[in-house]
Amino acid sequence: MKKVLTSVAIVMFILAVPKITHAATVGTVTANPSLNLRQSAATSTAVLIAIPKNTQVNVISKNGSNWYNVTYNGRTGWVSGQYLSVKDSPVAPVTPVVSAPTPNGAKTVGVVTANPSLNLRKSAATSAAVLAAIPKNTQVTVISKNANNWYNVTYNGKTGWVSGSYLSMAPIQVSRSDSSELLNHALSLQGVPYVFGGTSRSGFDCSGYTQYVFKGSGISLPRTSSEQFRVGSSVTKAQLQSGDLVFFSTYAPGASHVGIYIGGGRFIAASNSGVMISDLNSSYYANRYYGARRVR
Repeated sequence: MKKVLTSVAIVMFILAVPKITHAATVGTVTANPSLNLRQSAATSTAVLIAIPKNTQVNVISKNGSNWYNVTYNGRTGWVSGQYLSVKDSPVAPVTPVVSAPTPNGAKTVGVVTANPSLNLRKSAATSAAVLAAIPKNTQVTVISKNANNWYNVTYNGKTGWVSGSYLSMAPIQVSRSDSSELLNHALSLQGVPYVFGGTSRSGFDCSGYTQYVFKGSGISLPRTSSEQFRVGSSVTKAQLQSGDLVFFSTYAPGASHVGIYIGGGRFIAASNSGVMISDLNSSYYANRYYGARRVR
């Protein structure tokens, strides 16, 4: 009888313990005039957008360093908790992140293998909201990987999560440490469509893209590819370093197309298919290579 009473008491105790649920919550920006939404939880990472003071953001999670994973204006990133007033409601802890392994000085990109596309989601779960559909064979910039084989990636200016089951990894060698910020910015714009005369995230042409990326690192470039070919110093193909401008003679004589070298014989540029990575040594580009300039 004592055992029965003890068992009943244990069951009643378990039932009496309230379940802890992770309620959705919002945070209000207190920084003046704005708070930077960053690509990951560190002040050294790329800024996705500036969130004005008193703006409310949707809080997804919080890590152990007082950084919040939030959504603002359709973008997901990280903000410092020092400048965020959060309502008193439980916030789910962030899934521990294991950095994607790469050699020293290397960036990692992933190539989508899902057909016809792979969903970029707000968090690392198939039930999470879809931010964008990434077409097959598109390259994305990999930020990190969690223990459940989900990758935190950047595509077309948006940061989210994709299943590692449909992503093929490939490191990109970065040969100059001072090119890190510029390359992160350049790679984050993959998938932005080509627009003749375009100079913004809504669409770029080749020189509009390079001008936009370099401006983000505090470097002013002329508007056209032929004008950009006259700035900086000339470098040979064998001397190329990440962040150098590479030029091609395509639709017109001279430097009529430009991109940014990212190492490993590859460059990123706004082509007819949008911002994408191409092989410098492919027959098309090898036959049209015009030269390179270093402006950093």
